[in-house]
Amino acid sequence: MLKNYLESVEPRILFIFSTIILAIIGLVMVFSSSSIIAMENHADSFFYLKRQSLFLVIGLFIMLICSKINTNVLSKNYKFFYIIGIILLLLVLIPMLGRKSGGATRWIQILSFSIQPIEISKYMLLIFIAQHLNIKNARIKEFKIGVVSTLLPCLPYLFLLLLQPDFGNTVLICITIFGMIILSGARMVHIVSIFLLLISSFVSLIYIAPYRMKRVMSFLNPYEDPQGSGYQIIQSFVSFAKGKFFGVGLGNSSQKLFFLPQGYNDFIFSIIAEELGFLGSMVIIILFGILIYSGFKMLERAKDLFSRNLISGIVFLTSLQIIINISVTIGLMPTKGVPLPLISYGGSSLIFTLFALGLILALDRRRN
Repeated sequence: MLKNYLESVEPRILFIFSTIILAIIGLVMVFSSSSIIAMENHADSFFYLKRQSLFLVIGLFIMLICSKINTNVLSKNYKFFYIIGIILLLLVLIPMLGRKSGGATRWIQILSFSIQPIEISKYMLLIFIAQHLNIKNARIKEFKIGVVSTLLPCLPYLFLLLLQPDFGNTVLICITIFGMIILSGARMVHIVSIFLLLISSFVSLIYIAPYRMKRVMSFLNPYEDPQGSGYQIIQSFVSFAKGKFFGVGLGNSSQKLFFLPQGYNDFIFSIIAEELGFLGSMVIIILFGILIYSGFKMLERAKDLFSRNLISGIVFLTSLQIIINISVTIGLMPTKGVPLPLISYGGSSLIFTLFALGLILALDRRRN
């Protein structure tokens, strides 16, 4: 019944509706999860809400502008966007600009705001890969032309990410690019061979970095170090346990009282589960499902290869972020530091997610 209803509604309407509703829910939950810590740290319980509201207004404005642009600009200047993405990642490594937090240098400090360049750089890379696959489409089944030549331009991005270090976004980008290559028609035997090599590389990177190994061990058995590396995920479990089916009520979370770190950011879904329960959590997941479904519907009706490639990249990337974030909060994956799109606190994530969703709307217009 739901499927029949969704199929009867214009995908653009579903896409815009789910985006706006999720962003509004995000505002509500950012305030609910951050008001106590905002009062403690900034003497203003509305501190994070006001900032997130500003980010949302800017993001929606950018989304509107992007939805109206001539996307030929993207395909014609794909090399320019690729270079811009690399420059932004390089800025993080400049001592006077890069800001270090939690052992990683991922932000650029501008006045009182922090910008995370990878949030825009990853979309610059997707634009480049989308046009590259468009140009190489006739030879996509060849190993060197179809797969290797597509993956090589990704290496500078991945190298710069690992220097920060940002292992979570490295994995996100790799899987997204593989998804784009598969959708373009590359031979699965080529994809599998490279993917196996990639997995072995990831395992090596985890093994040689003690903090990554510690995350993996905490994921396997968080109760081995309940006051250290396993503390955050255990507190997330507590949030889900307290929420049960209907939740403890909006604003009534006890885990946000300095028990659950990053409760308004990467672990905001845990606070949602506690306050709104299983029922509220499922509403969020259904809304995300509608967003992704409508994105794929626009992908299906795209008339040109560049549009198909870029829409697929953005939809894959957004889907992976949702899956990884929720999986981390319920203990299905090690902690990654990946925000929940449209809901987690953070200007870079919110603004550039809306930027990317605006691009999908613009690409969908090319069919007319």
